[in-house]
Amino acid sequence: MPHSWISLRSATNDDRAFVEGVYFETQRWLIEALFGWRGDEVEQAKFSESYDAEHTSIVVLAGEDIGWLTVRQGEYVEVEAIYLKADQQRKGIGTELLERLIQEAEAGHVSLNLSTAKINPARRLYERLGFAVVREDEFKVYLEREPRGPI
Repeated sequence: MPHSWISLRSATNDDRAFVEGVYFETQRWLIEALFGWRGDEVEQAKFSESYDAEHTSIVVLAGEDIGWLTVRQGEYVEVEAIYLKADQQRKGIGTELLERLIQEAEAGHVSLNLSTAKINPARRLYERLGFAVVREDEFKVYLEREPRGPI
């Protein structure tokens, strides 16, 4: 069921605390499982190195900020980050966001790429939506969905 009431808005500097809060709320378990928690300062510095506000959008549902995603576009569409608050997960919102990106990539006849931790349960969603593993490293799996028509 499409969630047409989901909208996106460009992230601003005022969103930084929200973005970081959602990231650590949803990813701390994964960081701890893969690397061990290296301390708040270290983890916040690592987050700051990777956060790209310029290409980030805030996910809004019924007027409430519920998550964020970072997408770059070029020769292909790259989903660099997609995070939803814990209480908004498993409601079809991530699926809806990815289906929109798939449609956008299809319209441009380009692939849609993303990566995730090998242990992230979201990997099943990506594979269900037609993403295929193109390579792996020690911790991550890199997936791509070639343009091929609607899902």
